[in-house]
Amino acid sequence: MSEEKPKGRLKLPEPLASDLLDFRAANYQAQEQEIVQEALREHLDRRLAEPEMKKRFEQARALRLGRKGEPLKLVTQKNDG
Repeated sequence: MSEEKPKGRLKLPEPLASDLLDFRAANYQAQEQEIVQEALREHLDRRLAEPEMKKRFEQARALRLGRKGEPLKLVTQKNDG
């Protein structure tokens, strides 16, 4: 069973919520989603540069995708026509 994904607006605690509002205003009314995506990508990339974190991340991803150390098999597709 997959986990429920949150719906609706992001609920942030103060002062982070107010900081985001002010940052949006200073950033030409950028969309909250755009700001959060950019910040999250930067944070993930920075943390995944750490070898131990990268290893745990790859293990978690393999588990989520149902691969348990098995190599990924590529198949070719025939085009009939």
